[in-house]
Amino acid sequence: MKNSGKTESWVTSEGILDEQQIIGRQKLYQGLNGRHVERFTAQSGQTYIFKPLTNPAQYGRERWMYKHVMPQLPPVYPQLIAASDQEAAPEQSWMIYEDMGQLEHFLCESTMMLAAAHMAEWHALPITAWQELPRVGHKPAIRDMLHELERHRPATAKLLSKLHVTWSASDWDRLITLLLTAEEELPLVLCHGDLHPGNVAEVEGRLVILDWEHAHLNTPLWDVYHLLDLSHPLFPRTMTPELRARVMKVYLDKLESLGVQVERVSFAKWYDAYTIVFSLWMLRLIDGDLRNPDCIWPQEQLRNQWHETAATLEQCIKHMDGH
Repeated sequence: MKNSGKTESWVTSEGILDEQQIIGRQKLYQGLNGRHVERFTAQSGQTYIFKPLTNPAQYGRERWMYKHVMPQLPPVYPQLIAASDQEAAPEQSWMIYEDMGQLEHFLCESTMMLAAAHMAEWHALPITAWQELPRVGHKPAIRDMLHELERHRPATAKLLSKLHVTWSASDWDRLITLLLTAEEELPLVLCHGDLHPGNVAEVEGRLVILDWEHAHLNTPLWDVYHLLDLSHPLFPRTMTPELRARVMKVYLDKLESLGVQVERVSFAKWYDAYTIVFSLWMLRLIDGDLRNPDCIWPQEQLRNQWHETAATLEQCIKHMDGH
Protein backbone atom coordinates (compact mmCIF):
# COMPACT_ATOMS: atom_id res chain seq x y z
CA MET A 1 0.00 0.00 0.00
CA LYS A 2 1.51 3.29 -1.10
CA ASN A 3 0.71 6.72 0.21
CA SER A 4 2.74 9.78 -0.77
CA GLY A 5 5.64 7.51 -1.71
CA LYS A 6 5.70 5.82 1.70
CA THR A 7 4.45 2.31 2.36
CA GLU A 8 2.42 1.89 5.55
CA SER A 9 0.74 -1.26 6.76
CA TRP A 10 -2.53 0.10 8.12
CA VAL A 11 -4.49 -3.12 7.61
CA THR A 12 -3.69 -6.58 8.94
CA SER A 13 -3.66 -9.75 6.85
CA GLU A 14 -7.13 -10.47 8.32
CA GLY A 15 -8.49 -7.34 6.66
CA ILE A 16 -8.94 -5.21 9.78
CA LEU A 17 -7.31 -1.94 10.84
CA ASP A 18 -4.02 -2.49 12.67
CA GLU A 19 -4.22 -0.70 16.01
CA GLN A 20 -0.40 -0.64 16.16
CA GLN A 21 -0.17 1.42 12.97
CA ILE A 22 -2.89 4.01 13.53
CA ILE A 23 -3.50 6.56 16.26
CA GLY A 24 -7.26 6.98 16.13
CA ARG A 25 -10.45 5.59 14.60
CA GLN A 26 -14.13 6.55 14.35
CA LYS A 27 -16.98 4.30 13.25
CA LEU A 28 -19.12 5.96 10.56
CA TYR A 29 -21.74 3.34 9.69
CA GLN A 30 -22.37 -0.39 9.72
CA GLY A 31 -22.82 -2.48 6.59
CA LEU A 32 -25.20 -5.36 5.90
CA ASN A 33 -22.66 -7.91 7.11
CA GLY A 34 -22.01 -6.09 10.41
CA ARG A 35 -18.65 -4.60 9.41
CA HIS A 36 -18.07 -0.88 9.93
CA VAL A 37 -16.85 1.85 7.62
CA GLU A 38 -14.44 3.96 9.70
CA ARG A 39 -12.43 7.15 9.62
CA PHE A 40 -8.94 6.50 10.90
CA THR A 41 -5.87 8.60 11.61
CA ALA A 42 -2.49 7.40 10.40
CA GLN A 43 0.65 8.06 12.41
CA SER A 44 1.39 10.94 10.05
CA GLY A 45 -1.76 12.66 11.38
CA GLN A 46 -3.56 12.29 8.03
CA THR A 47 -7.07 10.84 8.13
CA TYR A 48 -8.54 8.31 5.69
CA ILE A 49 -11.72 6.30 5.23
CA PHE A 50 -11.48 2.54 5.71
CA LYS A 51 -14.22 0.58 3.96
CA PRO A 52 -14.27 -3.19 4.39
CA LEU A 53 -16.63 -5.19 2.22
CA THR A 54 -20.01 -4.36 3.79
CA ASN A 55 -22.27 -6.08 1.23
CA PRO A 56 -20.93 -9.50 0.18
CA ALA A 57 -23.18 -9.61 -2.87
CA GLN A 58 -21.21 -6.69 -4.32
CA TYR A 59 -17.76 -8.22 -3.81
CA GLY A 60 -15.26 -6.65 -6.22
CA ARG A 61 -17.78 -4.28 -7.86
CA GLU A 62 -16.45 -1.00 -6.49
CA ARG A 63 -12.83 -1.95 -7.16
CA TRP A 64 -13.86 -2.81 -10.76
CA MET A 65 -15.55 0.56 -11.10
CA TYR A 66 -12.47 2.44 -9.92
CA LYS A 67 -10.28 0.56 -12.39
CA HIS A 68 -12.48 0.60 -15.48
CA VAL A 69 -14.99 3.45 -15.17
CA MET A 70 -13.96 6.18 -12.75
CA PRO A 71 -11.13 7.54 -14.94
CA GLN A 72 -13.83 8.50 -17.49
CA LEU A 73 -15.97 10.40 -14.96
CA PRO A 74 -15.55 13.92 -13.59
CA PRO A 75 -13.86 13.80 -10.15
CA VAL A 76 -17.08 13.74 -8.12
CA TYR A 77 -16.03 10.72 -6.06
CA PRO A 78 -13.44 10.09 -3.30
CA GLN A 79 -10.02 9.10 -4.54
CA LEU A 80 -9.01 5.49 -3.91
CA ILE A 81 -5.80 5.37 -1.86
CA ALA A 82 -5.28 1.63 -1.43
CA ALA A 83 -7.07 -1.71 -1.63
CA SER A 84 -6.62 -5.33 -0.59
CA ASP A 85 -5.23 -7.86 -3.03
CA GLN A 86 -7.79 -9.01 -5.58
CA GLU A 87 -7.20 -12.58 -4.42
CA ALA A 88 -8.27 -11.70 -0.86
CA ALA A 89 -11.29 -13.56 0.47
CA PRO A 90 -14.48 -11.46 0.66
CA GLU A 91 -14.37 -11.29 4.47
CA GLN A 92 -10.85 -9.83 4.23
CA SER A 93 -11.56 -7.40 1.38
CA TRP A 94 -11.18 -3.68 1.98
CA MET A 95 -10.58 -0.30 0.33
CA ILE A 96 -9.11 2.96 1.70
CA TYR A 97 -10.31 6.31 0.38
CA GLU A 98 -9.31 9.90 0.86
CA ASP A 99 -11.13 11.56 3.74
CA MET A 100 -13.12 14.40 2.23
CA GLY A 101 -14.13 15.80 5.61
CA GLN A 102 -17.58 16.46 6.96
CA LEU A 103 -20.12 15.57 4.28
CA GLU A 104 -23.47 17.36 4.11
CA HIS A 105 -26.27 15.12 2.85
CA PHE A 106 -28.99 17.76 2.67
CA LEU A 107 -30.32 17.57 -0.89
CA CYS A 108 -31.12 21.19 -1.61
CA GLU A 109 -32.25 22.11 -5.11
CA SER A 110 -28.83 23.28 -6.27
CA THR A 111 -27.21 20.02 -5.13
CA MET A 112 -29.85 17.95 -6.90
CA MET A 113 -29.41 19.94 -10.10
CA LEU A 114 -25.65 19.52 -10.00
CA ALA A 115 -26.03 15.79 -9.36
CA ALA A 116 -28.56 15.52 -12.21
CA ALA A 117 -26.13 17.14 -14.65
CA HIS A 118 -23.33 14.79 -13.62
CA MET A 119 -25.70 11.83 -13.82
CA ALA A 120 -26.42 12.76 -17.43
CA GLU A 121 -22.68 12.68 -18.12
CA TRP A 122 -22.24 9.08 -16.98
CA HIS A 123 -25.51 8.07 -18.67
CA ALA A 124 -24.13 9.41 -21.95
CA LEU A 125 -20.98 7.26 -21.81
CA PRO A 126 -20.77 4.31 -24.23
CA ILE A 127 -21.16 1.02 -22.37
CA THR A 128 -19.67 -1.37 -24.92
CA ALA A 129 -16.55 -1.93 -22.82
CA TRP A 130 -18.52 -2.63 -19.65
CA GLN A 131 -20.73 -5.51 -20.70
CA GLU A 132 -19.55 -7.58 -17.74
CA LEU A 133 -21.47 -5.29 -15.41
CA PRO A 134 -24.71 -6.91 -14.19
CA ARG A 135 -28.14 -5.82 -15.42
CA VAL A 136 -29.66 -5.63 -11.96
CA GLY A 137 -28.71 -3.79 -8.78
CA HIS A 138 -29.34 -4.58 -5.13
CA LYS A 139 -33.09 -4.20 -5.55
CA PRO A 140 -35.23 -6.26 -7.94
CA ALA A 141 -35.56 -5.15 -11.54
CA ILE A 142 -38.54 -2.88 -12.20
CA ARG A 143 -40.33 -5.66 -14.13
CA ASP A 144 -39.97 -7.94 -11.11
CA MET A 145 -41.44 -5.21 -8.90
CA LEU A 146 -44.36 -4.94 -11.31
CA HIS A 147 -44.89 -8.71 -11.33
CA GLU A 148 -44.82 -8.76 -7.51
CA LEU A 149 -47.48 -6.05 -7.37
CA GLU A 150 -49.58 -7.96 -9.90
CA ARG A 151 -49.28 -11.20 -7.93
CA HIS A 152 -50.58 -9.35 -4.89
CA ARG A 153 -53.28 -7.29 -6.58
CA PRO A 154 -55.67 -7.33 -3.56
CA ALA A 155 -52.94 -6.07 -1.21
CA THR A 156 -51.86 -3.47 -3.78
CA ALA A 157 -55.48 -2.32 -4.21
CA LYS A 158 -55.84 -2.08 -0.42
CA LEU A 159 -52.70 0.04 -0.27
CA LEU A 160 -54.01 2.39 -2.96
CA SER A 161 -57.37 2.58 -1.18
CA LYS A 162 -55.55 3.59 1.98
CA LEU A 163 -54.21 6.53 -0.03
CA HIS A 164 -57.73 7.27 -1.35
CA VAL A 165 -56.63 6.36 -4.88
CA THR A 166 -59.08 4.61 -7.16
CA TRP A 167 -57.20 2.30 -9.54
CA SER A 168 -59.11 0.55 -12.31
CA ALA A 169 -58.19 -2.35 -14.59
CA SER A 170 -57.64 0.11 -17.43
CA ASP A 171 -55.30 2.13 -15.18
CA TRP A 172 -53.26 -1.05 -14.61
CA ASP A 173 -53.19 -1.77 -18.33
CA ARG A 174 -51.98 1.74 -19.11
CA LEU A 175 -49.32 1.55 -16.39
CA ILE A 176 -48.04 -1.80 -17.65
CA THR A 177 -47.94 -0.59 -21.25
CA LEU A 178 -45.99 2.53 -20.34
CA LEU A 179 -43.53 0.64 -18.19
CA LEU A 180 -42.85 -2.09 -20.73
CA THR A 181 -42.54 0.46 -23.53
CA ALA A 182 -39.98 2.39 -21.50
CA GLU A 183 -37.98 -0.79 -20.93
CA GLU A 184 -37.99 -1.48 -24.67
CA GLU A 185 -37.35 2.04 -25.94
CA LEU A 186 -34.79 3.39 -23.49
CA PRO A 187 -31.13 2.37 -23.82
CA LEU A 188 -29.08 0.59 -21.22
CA VAL A 189 -26.76 3.05 -19.50
CA LEU A 190 -24.22 2.98 -16.70
CA CYS A 191 -26.20 3.44 -13.48
CA HIS A 192 -24.75 4.38 -10.12
CA GLY A 193 -27.43 2.09 -8.75
CA ASP A 194 -27.97 3.55 -5.29
CA LEU A 195 -28.18 7.32 -5.75
CA HIS A 196 -30.25 8.00 -2.62
CA PRO A 197 -29.65 11.16 -0.54
CA GLY A 198 -27.11 9.42 1.69
CA ASN A 199 -24.82 8.86 -1.29
CA VAL A 200 -25.03 12.42 -2.60
CA ALA A 201 -23.21 15.03 -0.56
CA GLU A 202 -21.41 18.34 -0.61
CA VAL A 203 -18.19 19.22 1.14
CA GLU A 204 -16.98 22.81 1.02
CA GLY A 205 -19.12 23.42 -2.04
CA ARG A 206 -17.89 20.34 -3.92
CA LEU A 207 -20.37 17.68 -5.05
CA VAL A 208 -19.47 14.14 -3.99
CA ILE A 209 -21.10 10.91 -5.22
CA LEU A 210 -20.35 8.02 -2.87
CA ASP A 211 -20.63 4.21 -2.85
CA TRP A 212 -20.45 2.91 -6.41
CA GLU A 213 -20.62 -0.73 -5.30
CA HIS A 214 -24.14 -1.15 -6.74
CA ALA A 215 -23.25 0.13 -10.22
CA HIS A 216 -24.88 -1.83 -13.03
CA LEU A 217 -26.41 -1.43 -16.48
CA ASN A 218 -30.05 -0.37 -16.52
CA THR A 219 -32.34 2.18 -18.14
CA PRO A 220 -31.69 5.77 -17.02
CA LEU A 221 -34.99 5.73 -15.10
CA TRP A 222 -33.35 3.71 -12.33
CA ASP A 223 -30.86 6.44 -11.42
CA VAL A 224 -33.36 9.24 -12.06
CA TYR A 225 -35.84 7.69 -9.62
CA HIS A 226 -33.17 7.22 -6.96
CA LEU A 227 -32.00 10.82 -7.27
CA LEU A 228 -35.44 12.41 -7.41
CA ASP A 229 -37.78 10.24 -5.44
CA LEU A 230 -36.28 7.29 -3.57
CA SER A 231 -36.94 7.72 0.15
CA HIS A 232 -34.51 6.72 2.89
CA PRO A 233 -35.25 6.52 6.64
CA LEU A 234 -32.07 8.37 7.58
CA PHE A 235 -32.25 11.11 4.96
CA PRO A 236 -35.74 12.65 4.77
CA ARG A 237 -36.55 15.20 2.09
CA THR A 238 -39.50 16.91 0.48
CA MET A 239 -40.12 16.56 -3.24
CA THR A 240 -42.70 18.65 -5.09
CA PRO A 241 -43.94 18.37 -8.69
CA GLU A 242 -42.33 21.72 -9.48
CA LEU A 243 -38.93 20.73 -8.07
CA ARG A 244 -39.08 17.36 -9.80
CA ALA A 245 -39.76 19.06 -13.13
CA ARG A 246 -36.91 21.56 -12.69
CA VAL A 247 -34.33 18.89 -11.83
CA MET A 248 -35.58 16.66 -14.63
CA LYS A 249 -35.16 19.53 -17.10
CA VAL A 250 -31.55 20.03 -16.01
CA TYR A 251 -30.91 16.31 -16.57
CA LEU A 252 -32.53 16.22 -20.01
CA ASP A 253 -30.93 19.49 -21.09
CA LYS A 254 -27.51 18.11 -20.16
CA LEU A 255 -28.17 14.87 -22.04
CA GLU A 256 -29.09 16.82 -25.16
CA SER A 257 -25.98 18.99 -24.84
CA LEU A 258 -24.01 15.72 -24.92
CA GLY A 259 -25.74 14.62 -28.12
CA VAL A 260 -28.33 12.30 -26.55
CA GLN A 261 -31.79 13.14 -27.87
CA VAL A 262 -34.77 12.39 -25.64
CA GLU A 263 -38.45 12.67 -26.52
CA ARG A 264 -39.46 14.56 -23.38
CA VAL A 265 -43.21 13.94 -23.33
CA SER A 266 -42.70 10.18 -23.56
CA PHE A 267 -39.89 10.27 -20.99
CA ALA A 268 -42.18 12.10 -18.52
CA LYS A 269 -44.93 9.50 -18.97
CA TRP A 270 -42.47 6.64 -18.60
CA TYR A 271 -41.03 8.21 -15.48
CA ASP A 272 -44.48 8.54 -13.91
CA ALA A 273 -45.23 4.87 -14.56
CA TYR A 274 -41.80 3.81 -13.29
CA THR A 275 -42.18 5.88 -10.13
CA ILE A 276 -45.67 4.55 -9.41
CA VAL A 277 -44.46 0.95 -9.60
CA PHE A 278 -41.24 1.59 -7.65
CA SER A 279 -43.04 3.61 -4.97
CA LEU A 280 -45.79 1.01 -4.52
CA TRP A 281 -43.10 -1.64 -4.15
CA MET A 282 -41.27 0.57 -1.63
CA LEU A 283 -44.46 1.10 0.40
CA ARG A 284 -44.92 -2.66 0.65
CA LEU A 285 -41.28 -2.98 1.73
CA ILE A 286 -41.65 -0.27 4.38
CA ASP A 287 -44.88 -1.86 5.63
CA GLY A 288 -42.92 -5.06 6.17
CA ASP A 289 -40.20 -3.17 8.05
CA LEU A 290 -42.82 -1.53 10.26
CA ARG A 291 -44.16 -4.98 11.22
CA ASN A 292 -40.69 -6.42 11.79
CA PRO A 293 -39.63 -6.10 15.46
CA ASP A 294 -36.01 -6.73 14.48
CA CYS A 295 -35.83 -3.98 11.84
CA ILE A 296 -32.76 -1.79 12.34
CA TRP A 297 -34.65 1.43 11.50
CA PRO A 298 -36.61 3.30 14.21
CA GLN A 299 -40.39 3.24 13.78
CA GLU A 300 -40.73 7.02 13.56
CA GLN A 301 -38.20 7.22 10.74
CA LEU A 302 -39.95 4.40 8.90
CA ARG A 303 -43.32 6.13 9.23
CA ASN A 304 -41.81 9.34 7.87
CA GLN A 305 -40.31 7.36 4.99
CA TRP A 306 -43.72 5.78 4.29
CA HIS A 307 -45.44 9.17 4.10
CA GLU A 308 -42.67 10.60 1.92
CA THR A 309 -42.99 7.68 -0.50
CA ALA A 310 -46.78 7.96 -0.49
CA ALA A 311 -46.54 11.66 -1.39
CA THR A 312 -44.30 10.82 -4.36
CA LEU A 313 -46.74 8.13 -5.49
CA GLU A 314 -49.74 10.46 -5.29
CA GLN A 315 -47.92 13.24 -7.17
CA CYS A 316 -46.91 10.94 -10.03
CA ILE A 317 -50.37 9.37 -10.30
CA LYS A 318 -51.85 12.86 -10.57
CA HIS A 319 -49.20 13.88 -13.12
CA MET A 320 -49.78 10.77 -15.24
CA ASP A 321 -53.54 11.31 -15.14
CA GLY A 322 -52.94 14.83 -16.43
CA HIS A 323 -51.35 13.54 -19.64
